[in-house]
Amino acid sequence: MPVRLLVGGVLVAALAGCGGHGTSSTATRAKPSIRVRLSADSHHPRVGKPWHYEVRVTDAAGKPVPAVVHLQILFGGAPVGQVGRHRVAHGVWRETIGTGANAPFPARARGVRLVFQAVVTALGQTKKANYWVTVK
Repeated sequence: MPVRLLVGGVLVAALAGCGGHGTSSTATRAKPSIRVRLSADSHHPRVGKPWHYEVRVTDAAGKPVPAVVHLQILFGGAPVGQVGRHRVAHGVWRETIGTGANAPFPARARGVRLVFQAVVTALGQTKKANYWVTVK
């Protein structure tokens, strides 16, 4: 028990000397804020038809910034489809679901409320942008 009291007393004495006096040599800087905007043709894509969307990533001043954009589809908050992961050099990613290698929304998605989500990493931050859709 005396050892605990001694250690406790040393800690109290050490902490008492740690006040907010003076300036710190390791000042923290706030990371520049990023903004993510996800837009699309409509909230009602059609089964088997092309559907265009766009992700814009900017800094607080509105200037485009390089980013990594991960796109996925959620149902009830859980990922049910991966659209892709893309490196964006100039802050904008545009794509069309239902053309080329991008499969269109399937018939089994008709009438189901889903969330099209962009998870964006830029300037040391990660932000999500959600866009609800109900497939017709």
